[in-house]
Amino acid sequence: MTHSKRVSPGPQLVAKRAFDPWRHGEPSLAEVMNDPIVHLLMRRDGLVADQVWPVVREAQSRLDRPLCSGAARAA
Repeated sequence: MTHSKRVSPGPQLVAKRAFDPWRHGEPSLAEVMNDPIVHLLMRRDGLVADQVWPVVREAQSRLDRPLCSGAARAA
């Protein structure tokens, strides 16, 4: 039985990507709500963003502080 040794390729050039909040910390709620996958999930569940934002605003009022800076603008 012979074992072959894997050799990893050398460093590769990677195209510079635009800033992606999903890769660098936590995205804002407004960014999450604008994500196409979230829209697909909402559609699957029979919801649209206009139905979700009032729930967000209600939660904000109960917490007495904004959940994110984009919630007021998105509504």
